[in-house]
Amino acid sequence: MTLKTAGLVAVLALLTLGGFFFFPGHTFLQSDTQIYIPILERLWDHSVFGKDPVATRPHVSYTIYDEMALLFRRVTGQPFQVALHAQQMVYRFCGLVGMYLIGTSLGLSWRMALLLASIFGLGATVNGPAVLTLEYEPVPRGYAIPLIVLGIGLLAHRRFLWAGVACGVAYLYHPPSIVPFLAMLTLYTVWRRNFRPWLPIVTAMFLGWVFSQFQPGESEPQRFFTHIDPTLEAMQRLRGAYNWVSLWPVQFIRHYEFLLPVCLVALWRLRARVPEPLKLFFLGLPIYGVLAVAASYALLEGAKWAFIPQFQPARAVLWVSFVAITLGATAGIYAAKEGRWAEAFAWLVLVFCIPQQADVLQLLFPDVREYEQRTRFLVAVVLAAIAYAAARWEFLKPAASRVAWAAVLAFPFYLIPEVGKVRNYPPLHHPEIHELADWAQTNTKKDDLFLFPDAGRELFPGLFRVYALRPLYVDWKGGGQVNLLREFGYQWWERWNKTAGEVYDPAKLNGLRGYGIDYVVLKQAHRVRDREPIHENSRYVVYRTW
Repeated sequence: MTLKTAGLVAVLALLTLGGFFFFPGHTFLQSDTQIYIPILERLWDHSVFGKDPVATRPHVSYTIYDEMALLFRRVTGQPFQVALHAQQMVYRFCGLVGMYLIGTSLGLSWRMALLLASIFGLGATVNGPAVLTLEYEPVPRGYAIPLIVLGIGLLAHRRFLWAGVACGVAYLYHPPSIVPFLAMLTLYTVWRRNFRPWLPIVTAMFLGWVFSQFQPGESEPQRFFTHIDPTLEAMQRLRGAYNWVSLWPVQFIRHYEFLLPVCLVALWRLRARVPEPLKLFFLGLPIYGVLAVAASYALLEGAKWAFIPQFQPARAVLWVSFVAITLGATAGIYAAKEGRWAEAFAWLVLVFCIPQQADVLQLLFPDVREYEQRTRFLVAVVLAAIAYAAARWEFLKPAASRVAWAAVLAFPFYLIPEVGKVRNYPPLHHPEIHELADWAQTNTKKDDLFLFPDAGRELFPGLFRVYALRPLYVDWKGGGQVNLLREFGYQWWERWNKTAGEVYDPAKLNGLRGYGIDYVVLKQAHRVRDREPIHENSRYVVYRTW
């Protein structure tokens, strides 16, 4: 390894660590890991979660997510959190490498290519389908997207076989995420009659099928070729509203209507600099993303096809944000180099607004009376100015350029979260839920069933499930499986309405023992005055059911 290569790896590693620990950050048990961890724990130890339908109905048959986590735990002895976060950092690093390769293929110097990678590393929230360009949670999609970016970067440098390897691994983690890439790759390989990338991808598809045949613990197959009945539709509209385009707020649609022309204008602006393998991808991916939203609407809300909530095609709209960031930042860098300051600022302010605001139009045209919007816009202007200086001075004032370049790589980790007050996820973990989990592990049996009837849509019951290794009768987050498993959906719906629901009803406490529930956990505000709890802390009260 040369000194320059070692330096590049070091900078990319630092950007990975900055993104992981500062901004956009990382989470655990904040979202879908509340479902994946119980599944993994039961695959590891069949004596736990035997009464929890979330854990007993795994949906990881078609991925290597579970196999890799179990292998890591066997080899290292570390808990699943360590196994998943380690992979998350590795794949985020791969995504930054991919963006660096894309930058150099567009003719950027190594410093400007690293700047492009750092901007990508700030992530973007894709509202509507509820997805991210860089996932905070260590979930399969969060591994697959950076690998696809690496594949695009390798393809840009005509490393066709290695591009296929990266995307084959992405397929093994999360098949739906790779479909937009495969659509563009099919067009390109047929056009150029170069099928080398397909060898590792087809191999990965075969391996995925083989692994699915040996999935332990599968209790309910996913049904792809069936229709959604009215009851299931009502459940999915409540619990998986992000799949139903008609439920998206109109500003989300306008966001993508704005970013798609941005992608096309930036591509036209850089048309002489984009290498041949990338032209089709940068043109096709954002168009595919927008068309996928329309297709999702037609096939789910029109045809009621049950496969659509599982495949979630509308999430391909994240590639609109990806291309807007990539080409917008590149166009801004070149405009700065050539002294076109107004154009450079227009591009660079845009790409520094996207990580801060899901609805970028709201930030580009801020209400100056709103402190938050005003501050975030000023943060974007400051970062754009530093990036402009780094690009403009690269050859005119090399020493000053290097200082500006280092600053624009480092400052977002402080300015966006601390000055702009961007909080990508709310605080969730608190000592009382951990104390409660510790008590349950020590004083209850593995198959004792718990219910948090006054939690509503809050997420703390999922924390308890994982840390206590105790099954829950029903909870809001676990209901996300209604998109994937039909029979689970009916079971969840019945349990949710009978015992919990979004509004707490103390009348439901009577007769819970008849459902097999052993313990009820209430917030202190809802403690039962005529019954003595068996455990309590400053937040929660625990009763045996009566």
